[in-house]
Amino acid sequence: MRMPRHVIVLAVTFGLALAAAGVPPSQVAARPHAPAPSPSPSESPTPTPEERIATLTQTVRDNPNDGQAQAELGELLVETGKPSDGRDHLEQAVRLGVQEAQVWYFIGVADGELGDPQDSLTSFEKAELLDPANPAVLTSLVGAYLQAGRIDDALRIANRAVMLHPKEAFAYEQLGLVQLNQGRLTEGRASLQKALSIDPKDTRAKLLLARSYLADKVPQPDKALDIYNAILADDPKNTDALSGKADALAAKNDVADAVAALQQVAKLEPTSVEPEDNIAELYLQKNMLPQARAAFAQAIKDFPKQAEPWALEAEYDARNKNYALAEKEFESALALDPKNANLLFDYGQLELIVLKHNAKAENAFSKLVALQPGNAQALFWLGQTYAAEKKWAQARDEYQASFQFLHTYPSLFNLGLAYFNLRDYQRAREVFEALAQHQDKAHPDPQLWFLLGETYRHLGDKQAAAAAYRRYLAYVPKGDGAAKARAYIKELTAGS
Repeated sequence: MRMPRHVIVLAVTFGLALAAAGVPPSQVAARPHAPAPSPSPSESPTPTPEERIATLTQTVRDNPNDGQAQAELGELLVETGKPSDGRDHLEQAVRLGVQEAQVWYFIGVADGELGDPQDSLTSFEKAELLDPANPAVLTSLVGAYLQAGRIDDALRIANRAVMLHPKEAFAYEQLGLVQLNQGRLTEGRASLQKALSIDPKDTRAKLLLARSYLADKVPQPDKALDIYNAILADDPKNTDALSGKADALAAKNDVADAVAALQQVAKLEPTSVEPEDNIAELYLQKNMLPQARAAFAQAIKDFPKQAEPWALEAEYDARNKNYALAEKEFESALALDPKNANLLFDYGQLELIVLKHNAKAENAFSKLVALQPGNAQALFWLGQTYAAEKKWAQARDEYQASFQFLHTYPSLFNLGLAYFNLRDYQRAREVFEALAQHQDKAHPDPQLWFLLGETYRHLGDKQAAAAAYRRYLAYVPKGDGAAKARAYIKELTAGS
């Protein structure tokens, strides 16, 4: 689920804000201003988007091989809130040979809106290869890199934006954004001030500047409030400024006025559940649990088809060890949004690790793997579920698949454990020996050496088994495992 609004995390907050800002404003008026890529092909400026979509839909029905029509239809669908349908047409345009920066740009926008940040990033990178100086592409790529935690790449793109566009406010805005994410607040503010000296009406730069004051080690809410209030004086309906103002007021423990600001956002965005969720989360932040529960209940009443209020309340209850209630809330959320990958993952972990409801965990992780067959973490946790159920053959297959996608120590270790429990000691030895060769000397894994001892013992290699047990004892000299290791060493070395 999304990061709670009242937790100030620069990398997430700023990265997501700029990812959204990449869509050209001429088509999507509700989005913040961003430099636009080359205009979409259009027969006439007069048809509405809906009329143009209808015309293009008929065009591609009559001639599915019209790549330019597929591309324009896809872009319009993405711009009008249909990212899945739009992406299908954009991909068809690519298959038909349309290799344009704008096509990949809108595929990236669609992927982001569909909750696939990695594919979104890849698409923006392809757009950048085709049009490396395009301001909208550079802006979106910075945001995508920040969201992926690739701050060095974000800085590289931001510096290039400044080099290519030294007289454009957006370039310094991107550089300031990255600097803030690096914790270089003074430098970041200087870059944002440079952007504002070029374009004094750059609202996004002002919003970022205000947010930076809330992210200080000692927050400066009054400085942030001055900026937010100045924005609202010019634009009383700016929901980003109202939400930021709520954060600043919350930092001053002015809960009543913070809630009032968020209620204004709710009135301005009557079809969005997020403002009401933010009110509930503000109350949670201030440990006002009865008010938070009431706010979540109101959000559920006002938006009965939205999963997010249930999910956010479930996350809160899980963090506070109210596991039975969290389970019910997760299940209510999943009933409304059964294909939500984040929900399935969190619910599966709750069922497996905390509640020990293995069948429910298996169901959740199986659904997640079906939705995302290449998700290494989902495969690993499905393997963990099978292991908990002693279904070692299935666990082996999931660990193996997870390791193929992402070479992690846990996936390989557990693959070796599955082999061991299946009495496939030869393969278990191969896995454990490979891990032993790459141990971090500063942080060795004692359990690995115990399992190596067990594996060698079952294979009849007494000398190697005794040596492995001794390595284990060097790290764990006391306890039940140590007692077993000493007993095995005595047994293995008897008469030698």
